[in-house]
Amino acid sequence: MPASIGPEIATPCAEPFDDDDWRFSIDWDGCRTVLFAADDGTVRLQAENLNDVTQRFPELLQAATHLRRLPAVLDGVVVVLDSQGRPDLEALGLRISLGTEGASQFPVVFLATDLLQAGRESTLSWPLERRLALLNEILERQTTVQAPDTVEVRGAGLAEAAGVRGLGAVLGRRRGAPYRAGLPSPDRLRFTIRPRATCVVAGVAAGAERPWLLLAEFEAGRLVFSGRVKGPRHVAAERWFAGRAAAVATTVAPLYRAGIPGEGGFGDVIWLAPVLGATVSHRGRLADGTLREPGLIAVRDDVDTRWCIRRDPVAPPAAAGSRAFAPTVLLPLPLEDTAALLPATR
Repeated sequence: MPASIGPEIATPCAEPFDDDDWRFSIDWDGCRTVLFAADDGTVRLQAENLNDVTQRFPELLQAATHLRRLPAVLDGVVVVLDSQGRPDLEALGLRISLGTEGASQFPVVFLATDLLQAGRESTLSWPLERRLALLNEILERQTTVQAPDTVEVRGAGLAEAAGVRGLGAVLGRRRGAPYRAGLPSPDRLRFTIRPRATCVVAGVAAGAERPWLLLAEFEAGRLVFSGRVKGPRHVAAERWFAGRAAAVATTVAPLYRAGIPGEGGFGDVIWLAPVLGATVSHRGRLADGTLREPGLIAVRDDVDTRWCIRRDPVAPPAAAGSRAFAPTVLLPLPLEDTAALLPATR
């Protein structure tokens, strides 16, 4: 098997759409992970930034027993699910900060969304539809490794249903597309339902109660200021982040300095190398591009911060099979409700 595979990166899309050539699914909030299952059943887990996170999720070490073909490489997301089957990114962050102690409090599930290798054959060049069909063949159901359902054609209806259930984003993938490892793909589009952003944590500044995290994104190749947010409110998460930050502290500000408004108002700042991330909620953007009222959801060391990019979303594809308008009702969906899209828990 390959030593590592960079996951395919989604391109932000301006709005949901319907298209006969596309398949749609929930974009699950969690740790994007590539799962390597070897011939002998050993499992290795690789985060989006290519770091090894195998020991972080011990309950997934038996994942190979749920696969009918080995070796295999799966792209997916490690998630903690709430009582309604929705991903809880804040709980996942707390689970990681607690280490082995958190495994019993916040069990995880691996949601497999793509198949990158089956047996001795790489499937990267296969069309998406063929990869997903084989993924469902080789994967047993009702385990800690699951393959969530996809919906054909009806991206707008799925987005509406997902919004009702409090889910954050929907992913559209062209059914005939290959897997572009480590690259942003025009055939993998993501449209958000609840405004969120994953930013670089460029520095830490003192605050009255909790420290401020200085957020940044890449724009035109430069790291620019995107706002500030209070640090973790859980003691365990705060300690975990403090340890990670201390390891990457630097005396050189990583930000493009002309883009820091009111720099003198930050006080003493501990600058960080741009390798840690923070996923935040927000209420849109101000005229200068910074986030309006960001709120911290989780601090991260699993994301590839190179893709924390400030950019305008692309327009939906104007394909021959696209619909002229998006439906406003859910009746066309091949589902009674969105419960069928949610993974089963043990």
